Amino acid sequence: MSTPSHSLLVGLLPALAAGMVACTGSEGILVVRHDGAAGASSAAGAGAGGHGGTAENPYIPPADVRWLVQLDGAVDIAQDAQLFYLDAELQTEADLSALRAEGRHYYCYLSGGSLEAFREDAGDFPASAVGNALPDYPREHWLDVRDSTVRSLMAKRVTKLAELGCAGVPPSSLAVHAADTGFDLTLTDALDYARWLAERLHAAGMAAGLTGPAELTSELWPTFDFGLGIACVNGTGCAEYAPFVHAQKPVLYVELGDAQAAPELCNAAKALGFSALVSDPAFTGRCIACTDLP
Repeated sequence: MSTPSHSLLVGLLPALAAGMVACTGSEGILVVRHDGAAGASSAAGAGAGGHGGTAENPYIPPADVRWLVQLDGAVDIAQDAQLFYLDAELQTEADLSALRAEGRHYYCYLSGGSLEAFREDAGDFPASAVGNALPDYPREHWLDVRDSTVRSLMAKRVTKLAELGCAGVPPSSLAVHAADTGFDLTLTDALDYARWLAERLHAAGMAAGLTGPAELTSELWPTFDFGLGIACVNGTGCAEYAPFVHAQKPVLYVELGDAQAAPELCNAAKALGFSALVSDPAFTGRCIACTDLP
């Protein structure tokens, strides 16, 4: 759910002297958690085959990748990162081309289960397939992921992201079975749609990423290439991502905390095998890349 006004985690910028990186906050959410609550993450060669990967061999980051996320506005490509998670539609063609020319990669945001009013194709979705508004976001609505037109439009979005050079996509809002969507969507529906979307991503040469819950990760880890975890170290222990770790698939992870808590949080995330970042819980301006800590 990335929009200029809807992203919560909007900028993990270059490391400062104390090992901190900028992390500007704004209203909104990056990922809708499986329980429907706001999570800490909303709203990433070029061409039809994506950047740096093929249908059989998409780009998968190494465990020690230095990655940054910014889903609100244009990314500063001067940042020290091998991998960006960004909204490709908000970037300039020159910046995306420069990243590819430098051999760097970017994963791209896609709201797979909801309709964002600001997207240029928003008016193409049939009214019958547009459901309830997301909590606190009346301009963003759940979609009936069983609908053939919804799937056709999402397939077009996947093609566009591949053309923009995206190396992978972790689709947001796939746990439609657990949300108040306005439709009678089951876990079977959610699993079927997630598998369908992963197939589209792989066919376009891009990696497919998955955010929990366990009902999805326990079934879908063989289909998806990496996990995207949000703020679970102090809660569930991030058990829903264990299948990815056991299969030696990377988990990109954002935890909430401050500079004082960062070493402990980073150590916990690293112990789980995650490639982690720590963000200020209030998102008032600072984050820590765990790769910058000893």
